Amino acid sequence: MHILGIIPARGGSKGVPRKNVLPILGKPVITWTIEAALRSRRLSEVVVSTDDPEIKSVALRSGIRVIDRPAELASDTVAIDPTLRHAVHEAERGGKRTDVAVWIQANVPTVRPDVIDSVIECLLASGGSSCQTVVPYRVPPQWAWRLEGDRLTELEGVYSYTTRRQEVVQAYHPDGAVTAILRDVLIGTADLPPPAYLGKDRRAVIQSHLDGVEIDSFEDLALCEWVLSRRQAQQAAVRGGGRSAYLSGQGP
Repeated sequence: MHILGIIPARGGSKGVPRKNVLPILGKPVITWTIEAALRSRRLSEVVVSTDDPEIKSVALRSGIRVIDRPAELASDTVAIDPTLRHAVHEAERGGKRTDVAVWIQANVPTVRPDVIDSVIECLLASGGSSCQTVVPYRVPPQWAWRLEGDRLTELEGVYSYTTRRQEVVQAYHPDGAVTAILRDVLIGTADLPPPAYLGKDRRAVIQSHLDGVEIDSFEDLALCEWVLSRRQAQQAAVRGGGRSAYLSGQGP
């Protein structure tokens, strides 16, 4: 079975300009993501899809293949699934046929190799069409309100009158960190609008908010730096025979 890891990375970014190559602890953001993908046990191959020369250079220094993304797939209005299909087709030229495509967000440097593997294993074991990482809503969506000017009004079909958290159904949302999709589902839904590319049987793996921090603001960048510096310190403690706060459930 050939499992292809795809890291799409555009050069353009409005919220945080050039975010994929901004440094965190001395390494570009995307390098953290690439290194996590390369440490995965289940990925057969990892590629970066980009339109940007600097991102391409960073990826090549990491020793992985780069797929040149055409301009029509590099705007901020293009959905992700055409980019994934393009990457699959290009990766298959002169190589192995892909069985599973794994989309790994470039701007989620806190992604963990074991989480990538868990998503792949969930997909394969469940017989589903796709599997993605999700996190619990911090505030139950049943407590959401619509704001019209300064007036709070009910959000129809969502608001719950209960004030007890114990009575609210726990809800989850995809965090965008890792998504594994059967190749035939991804390729076979090219004429359908998103999220058809995820198929009809969508599965999920729950992870910590801190393992899927997507950089959309400078505050996110600072949080990623904190999480990664904590991990480095905890890994050093483990190597030195100390007790890891992460392993004891007290760290990020």
